Parts: sequence; structure tokens; C-alpha cells
Amino acid sequence: MVSTPAGFVVSLNGTSETPDEDRKGTPAIGIRLAIAVLLKQSAPGVAVPGRLGTDHFVVTGSPSAMEYGVSGGGLVIVRPNNANGAYLVGLPLGVTVSTDPSDGVNPRIDVIYALQPDPAIDGPEVDPDFIVDVAQGAPAATPEEPTLPAGAYKLAQKVIAPGATNTSTGAAFTNVAPVTGLNAQALENLDAGIITTGVFPISRGGTGASTKSAARTALGFLSGNGAPPSGLGDVGDIYDQIL
Repeated sequence: MVSTPAGFVVSLNGTSETPDEDRKGTPAIGIRLAIAVLLKQSAPGVAVPGRLGTDHFVVTGSPSAMEYGVSGGGLVIVRPNNANGAYLVGLPLGVTVSTDPSDGVNPRIDVIYALQPDPAIDGPEVDPDFIVDVAQGAPAATPEEPTLPAGAYKLAQKVIAPGATNTSTGAAFTNVAPVTGLNAQALENLDAGIITTGVFPISRGGTGASTKSAARTALGFLSGNGAPPSGLGDVGDIYDQIL
């Protein structure tokens, strides 16, 4: 297990000797609820959990040991009841977490997860440092996923084969945490850089085509060696006769 003070859990001003009613400031839940509305929404005021980029919190296997690498980056965690806002985690450097040796007979499922403990939910004695850890399922002919701690967010999972000596070979990682982002879809739609497949339609200011010749035709710039045939094009199109 690796723990670090990377998550956003804010206490009220004051000391342990200050009566609760005399403490001033914005409570942590108020800040998290405000953060939640700035992120992509699954419902009004409810943030979509996930990684803040395709290269954030990427889980990789080790070719020489029973351990996993988890890259740094940003992560949004939402507790199950959605009433506690969004926990925004920033991890500047990657971490390495160990897992148990493999079973000699049966496979098992490892789940690599992230957890931001919160004293307000998990009890005043809990350490609020952010956690990245691995939960191991019981080895079995048909293995099942392990039970995760309350509030844990799954980053990825992997089936560990019997006798495995590393976490790189064998089955691929599955159930990889999705990518989330800011609550700004309208602004994102203005950025042509996010279009990686298909074409930009004429109705959105594009050409509706992926080649120059197809774009000219789609926009009504037609050409030929002779007079335009009857019925060619639409009203307002331009025909260029090549001599």
C-alpha cells in the first residue's frame, strides 16, 4: 500500500480544543459539492468519476516482480451515495504497489484501486492520506473479484495465472477506469482537435468530406471538360468548364 496527502479533504478552522459550534470556515463537503459541478455530470450536481486524462492513473504490470505501477495524474472519486461531492486527487508522481505471490494451482483476480479516506464518513480516527493499493481475490478455478474497502475506486483489474512470477505477462488488464473531465461539453464542441474520426459536417462549418475533391463536390464547386449535364448539382452550385 502507498499513501500520500494528495486528496482534497479540508477541515474547518480551529483546533481540537475549539468547540464545534465556534469553528468557522467552509466545511469540506461544501467545497467538494462545489467541485462536483465543475466536472462532467452523471446527474445535476453529481460528478462522473474517472481519470482526468488517458495517461493519468494508468496501471501497468511489472515484467520481473509481483507488483503494479500506477502513473501519476488527476483522479475524480465519488462516494457511493453521491451526496458528498467529488474528491479531486492530484498525484504528481507514479507509485508502485506490491501484490501477493500467485497460487500454484488456481488463478485469482487482482483489483488495483484508489481510495480517499474521509474522517467525516469513515470515522475521526482514519488517516486522510490518499491510498493506492491492491485487493486480491481468493484463488479458484473460476475466480471472483475481491471485495474492496468502502469508498474505493477501481483503477483496473487483472487475472493472475497459477504460478505467475510477474504481473506483466498473461491476461490483459480489464475494467480500466474511464476518463472524465470538466463540465464544458459546449466549449469542447468548438475544438476540432477532439474530432478523431469521421468528418465535420457542413451544418457545423465543415466540408462534410475527407478529401479535396469530395469537399469541392459537397460544397457545390463542380467541374468538367464539357457543358454541365442536365440535372447536375443544386441551385446555387458553381460549375467550372475546363477548356
